Amino acid sequence: MEKMGLKDTLNLAHQTLCKAGIDHALIGGLGLAMLGIHRATFDVDFLIDGENKTDTMNAMSSAGWTLAMETENVLHFDGKGRVDFLLANRPHSKQMLKEAEQTNFGIKNVKAEGIIGLKIQAYINDKDREFQDKADIKSIIDKTANLDWPQVKMYAELFGEWQFIESLRKKK
Repeated sequence: MEKMGLKDTLNLAHQTLCKAGIDHALIGGLGLAMLGIHRATFDVDFLIDGENKTDTMNAMSSAGWTLAMETENVLHFDGKGRVDFLLANRPHSKQMLKEAEQTNFGIKNVKAEGIIGLKIQAYINDKDREFQDKADIKSIIDKTANLDWPQVKMYAELFGEWQFIESLRKKK
C-alpha cells in the first residue's frame, strides 16, 4: 500500500474521526506547528478520550489503517500513513482534550500548556526523547506570550519537573 503524504494523512484521519463522532485534538509535531513552532515530523498525533479507544480502532481500521501497536495509553496505526493516538485516561489529559482550541484548519489543538505537560510526561517515560522534548518545551515557552503558568506548574509538579521548567521561564 502506498503511503499518503502528511497533509493527506492528517485530513483523512481527521475526517475519519469526525465521521465516527470521536473528539480529538492535535498534539506532537503538528500540534507544535499549530503553535507556530516548526520541526520535522513524520506522523500525525492526536489526543482522544480513552473511552473512545474501541471506536477509534474500528473507525481507523474501516478507513484502511492497520493497527501496529496497542497499549493501555497509546494506539499506533500505519498503512496509509502513520497516525498515533494518546489516550486521555486521567483527569488532567481529559481536561486537556476538553480545553483544546479550534484552529484555522478546522482541527482542534491541545493548548500550549497541555503540550508542555505531555512533553514532560513523554521524556520522563522515555529518556531517549528528553533532548527533543525539552527543546520543544523551550520553544513553546519562548514563543507563547501568555502561558497559564499555574497550569504549567501543576503539570510539571506531577513529574517533579517544575524546577527545570521554572529555569526556562526565567531565561525568557
